[in-house]
Amino acid sequence: MSKNEVQKQKWISDAAYFNSLKRQFKPDLDILDWLEAERQYLEQMQKRVKSGLVRIS
Repeated sequence: MSKNEVQKQKWISDAAYFNSLKRQFKPDLDILDWLEAERQYLEQMQKRVKSGLVRIS
């Protein structure tokens, strides 16, 4: 796994945790928290690409 992929997974994992925290760790919503975190990650990356902060190769 590349360094970028590890960073991506860490970012998503952390975001999923905080999404779950917002829901007060309600059971059976962990997959929804993870999917929301992935969506948030993609949204952030799109913003960075548009602003020129990162380049997609």
